[in-house]
Amino acid sequence: MRIAIHSGLTMRGSVQGVVDQVRRTAEHGFAGYWAPMLTGHDTLTAFAVAGREVPGVELGTAVVPMPLRPPYALAQQVATVQEVLGGRLALGIGPSHEVLVRDAFGLEWSPPIAATRRYVGELTDVMAGRDGRRVAVGGDPPPVLLGAVNPAMARLAAEVAAGVVTWAAGPRTITEVIRPALRDRPADSPFRIVAALPVCVTEDAAEARRFIHRVLGANDALPSYRKVLAREGVDGVARLAIVGSPDEVARRIDAFAESGATDFAAHPLAESDVDDERTWEFLAAYAKGR
Repeated sequence: MRIAIHSGLTMRGSVQGVVDQVRRTAEHGFAGYWAPMLTGHDTLTAFAVAGREVPGVELGTAVVPMPLRPPYALAQQVATVQEVLGGRLALGIGPSHEVLVRDAFGLEWSPPIAATRRYVGELTDVMAGRDGRRVAVGGDPPPVLLGAVNPAMARLAAEVAAGVVTWAAGPRTITEVIRPALRDRPADSPFRIVAALPVCVTEDAAEARRFIHRVLGANDALPSYRKVLAREGVDGVARLAIVGSPDEVARRIDAFAESGATDFAAHPLAESDVDDERTWEFLAAYAKGR
């Protein structure tokens, strides 16, 4: 299982901050850097800037909301960024959440499974050049992964995508939802399972969970996350977060490898600089030991 970094800095920081964090990711030896795209920066553009300055690290979107880009427009942007990155882009996409699409983006909400099937088909047709629609820049198209934490989207991902990206989901979701969806997928067709969760190595787990809730707890009310959190037996992402001593954090990350995750994208989140540095150093050592 590869160890990567997941970060929300694209939503609340600066482009230079993203560049610096991608550089920190490379210097610590992590396999990749994953970031969402919601109400902050255009993550793909930030990746193009960071990737020009920092070589070697895979950069993955987790995820681009499909309503923000028509398929051809996204294919064009992705081809441009893929060229800049020299083929290091992984493209995670998803239908987003109804409340965000309607209230934040000001767009109409469509039934997510049908909309995602149609969108992925059109996007991959353009990126592959089928029907003469290929964007005339870039190299090989990146793998397309779907944001998926519930059964219907996991089944669709197994059918039309190269993998899934999960958030606010634990090993139970991988073993009970993601892996069963792969039963009919050809054995020789690789499928990535990228799991992202907050991580904090700390001596005060209770306070760390309170801090994680303050930063990320608003998302717990979104319907798709409520379902997956209930499945995991918790009431919020702060309870599911991987928090505690190095031994406890290692045990919890090991469980993702045992569940079948191919990538674990740690979202370091600590209130103090001491715990932040502890977390990054622990994760780097853990990654090197695998």
